[in-house]
Amino acid sequence: MILYLVHGNTYFNSYGYEEHLFGIYTTKDAAENARNLFINEFYIQEMANDYTTVDRISQVMNAIQILELEADKIKDIYLGGYIE
Repeated sequence: MILYLVHGNTYFNSYGYEEHLFGIYTTKDAAENARNLFINEFYIQEMANDYTTVDRISQVMNAIQILELEADKIKDIYLGGYIE
């Protein structure tokens, strides 16, 4: 069974990284719908933020992704992070 993990970096103020998991879905359509919902929510939120680095919705689109996983398989997947 294929699962679809919707995740992404939601820190758009400057340097930094905040990875969020938005859900795990059993169909690609459900994952794409959720991704689009979160993209729109974060874009609206960032447009109200005086300190954001976002000036185009494509920046948020690039930050929130869908990862396809096979259920019941062990796999180490790097989702991202920030280290100083």
